[in-house]
Parts: sequence; structure tokens; C-alpha cells
Amino acid sequence: MAVANLGYLHFSEQTSGSWNSFGTDILGLMSVARSEHAEHTFLKMDEAPFRLLISAGDTDKLLAAGWEMASEQDYRAQLETLAAAGVEVTLGSDEAAALRCVTEFVTFADPAGNTLEMYFGRTLPDECAADFCSPLDIKKFVTDDMGLGHVVLPAVEQEETHRFYIDVLGFGDSDDLRLPAPAEGAPEMRVIFMHATNPRHHSVALFNAPNPVGIVHMMLEVTSIDEVGACLDRVTNAGYPLLSSLGRHCNDNMLSFYVFGPGGIAVEYGYDGLQFDNWDEFTPTVSTEGDFWGHAYQMPAE
Repeated sequence: MAVANLGYLHFSEQTSGSWNSFGTDILGLMSVARSEHAEHTFLKMDEAPFRLLISAGDTDKLLAAGWEMASEQDYRAQLETLAAAGVEVTLGSDEAAALRCVTEFVTFADPAGNTLEMYFGRTLPDECAADFCSPLDIKKFVTDDMGLGHVVLPAVEQEETHRFYIDVLGFGDSDDLRLPAPAEGAPEMRVIFMHATNPRHHSVALFNAPNPVGIVHMMLEVTSIDEVGACLDRVTNAGYPLLSSLGRHCNDNMLSFYVFGPGGIAVEYGYDGLQFDNWDEFTPTVSTEGDFWGHAYQMPAE
């Protein structure tokens, strides 16, 4: 019993349509219109009904990360584990489950205060059943049983939060990245990467600093370097600010760049990430270098 994959991310937006435009015109995702939920934006990237859910809000931020359990049995067992650990969970209403296209879900928080949702049984309403068709002719994103991609969450309470993901949610360690402090007197930067039960190198990571939008970044993976380059051209031509230049990570081998999307939410767009067929034979790594090359970070001015 452990989390299967990152099923969806739920964001709020201040500017109506900002994610719909960015998602379709820049990322190449497919917008799905649902008549009963017309006030929300649904962005599709594979056979799932959607992977990004956007709702109107007073701020631009991550509202929740939705984690998929492989079966109802796993879901029920995970609920028992959460209860034994003293974690307060809230059962989602039937209406909220229908919005998320899931059979049942619960909401709870990790020790760092990040809102998580756990569900089983992805449903497929007729309006979401059409095959994925990218408006930019992207043939495929790397998803399948590996889910949306990965998410990096802020966790000032990093040690406690790390233990929660390992001991309670059943994730496994992939890499512990430690980098020099960004400024004198500041702590070292540390990112702990963890995998779910699918082959992706990591589905979640924890960064030891707060973030006003509730997410450090999310990652979407395509199947060729040309798709990465074409997206980088679209970003440049549309004037979206870059968080980092093109580069290749050491720990998961991902070739990618980072862009600030609506509200300053960062998206990594990458290719060639590592996958592992047998986690029992994997030894977690400890890294002191983030990249083989590139990924020059360009933090926005305050």
C-alpha cells in the first residue's frame, strides 16, 4: 500500500482564463469544457479526464495536490494508516468528487501545511472522454501509470514532513540534494526527492523554504528534446519570464527549462527523465550538484 502517482493539481487564479491560455497556447494541453462546471478550467494531457483543475480565487496559488491510490483496497488501507498516525482527514462531498472526476477522496495536510488530496477510482464523464488532442500537435506527454509528472512543495518543517511522506504515505527516497546557502547567514538549500510506486524518479520533492504560491514548481514531461525547444520558443515569443535556462539535472537526468506561468507559478517543461523498473534494487543518492550543465536560475526582482 502506497501512493501510485500524482493524479492532478488544483490551482486558483485571479485572472479568469489565464491558465486556459497558458496551458493551451504555451504548454500544449487540451482544454475540456464541462457544462455543469463551467466556472472551472480543466486541462487534459492524456487519457485522464484532466490533470490540471483551475478555479477562480483571490490569489494565484496551489490549492491541493491530488494523489491517486491504485485501488479502493489501497485507499482504505491508507485511510487506516492516516488515522493511526493521528492525521485529521475530511471526506470530500459527492459534488466535490464529481468535480475532480473521482469515486471518493479525502483532504488532509502534511506537517508543512501543504494541502493534499487522496483518491481512488478516476471517473470519465462524457465531456472528458475524448482522446487527448493537443492544440499544438504534441503527440504525447509522459504520463500513463506515472501520473501528471512531479510537484515540488515548500516545507520549512522539512525533516518532519519528510518522515510523514515516507512513514505515513509510503513514498520512497530517491535523492537528497544539498546546495550552498544562497546568501550569507541563510541556511543551505536542501531538496528531498521521493518516488511513488511508479517508475518516475520522483513524484514529489520537498524544498526547505516557504513559497507564497504554495508550490515551488510542477513538472510536465514530453517525449523529445524538440518539443522542449519548441515550447521554449513559445515562451520567449509570448514574453513569459523564465525561472531558469535550458539545462540537465544530475539526479533524474531531466533536460528542461523553467517558466513562470500565471501568478508566478513555476512550471518545469522537460524530457528524458530517469525511470526505474525495480525500486527494491535502487539505492537513494545524495547530491551536492544540481545540474550537469545549464539551468541558470533567474529569480524575479521583488
